[in-house]
Amino acid sequence: MTFKTSSTFPVPAGPFPDHAQLDGLFYDIGVLTHDERATLSTDKKVEGMVLEVGPSSAPSLKVWQGIAVCEGLAESYPAITVAGVGSSGLGAAALARNVADAFDQKVLAVVSGYGMTDLAREAMGGFFLFGGLNAMRHSMQSAEQSWADWSWMRPSVFGKPMRPMDPGEPWQLAHHSKDVKALVELITDRVSTRWLVGHSKGNLVISEALYALRAQTRARKRDDFADLVGDLEIITFGARIAMPPEIKTVIDVMGDLDTFGAMNSRPDIPVDIAIRNAWHHTNTALAFHVPVTEVVRGVLDKAQTSNHSC
Repeated sequence: MTFKTSSTFPVPAGPFPDHAQLDGLFYDIGVLTHDERATLSTDKKVEGMVLEVGPSSAPSLKVWQGIAVCEGLAESYPAITVAGVGSSGLGAAALARNVADAFDQKVLAVVSGYGMTDLAREAMGGFFLFGGLNAMRHSMQSAEQSWADWSWMRPSVFGKPMRPMDPGEPWQLAHHSKDVKALVELITDRVSTRWLVGHSKGNLVISEALYALRAQTRARKRDDFADLVGDLEIITFGARIAMPPEIKTVIDVMGDLDTFGAMNSRPDIPVDIAIRNAWHHTNTALAFHVPVTEVVRGVLDKAQTSNHSC
């Protein structure tokens, strides 16, 4: 499949291999340097790859093929990003550069897909496997809260109250994907971060990683999940996804023309920031884009103002 762009809104010229066609449509690859695009265009087996991306003011790129070989990370990063829509390393790096520009600092990115060559797998793995689990999980959260509120009605086994079923159990197939595992390890063992920023299927990866971590802490008979994620804040673009209720700040951003994202969103989760005349893509070289850097800057400015007013 080939996407054609009018001369009014040019997509930056190559290197632009077939497996990265979707990146050029959905992500702002023009913010990457020619050398960065050349480096990332050669990588096809990329799910779970980790990137460190600097802002446009001081562009830099480090690439690790997986979490097992991820060495030399800084102790902290302001954000970790996860792109979607069949993105390869190009799309992941472009989204990360947009977010890095908002912070004017280096950020990390976890690559969630294989690009055009794996679009069918991404559709099934993203919006059917992850999406189905997320929909089920979201509907069960209210039931779990009711279970907790009506604890005196819980059945018991050998005199001990039964623990409410974690919606992440026993359907944990999604938790074994490379991108989910990489994100879990980054936020628990490798680096400290405050923000998680996702786009499209990337939001589902973030959700699954957090629910996987929640299930792990429960399996170890520990109740410290809220402490582990207490400082995390999330910005989602292009898909409104259920997150663990322990995450207090989730800001859902949608273009008002984004029917694709709406189809893959929970209808009972409201839009926090609606972008006028915007579709699903974040490529600023194309019309009807979602301006990621501008939106994230606005969120950060508002958060800073709120902190100062307290």
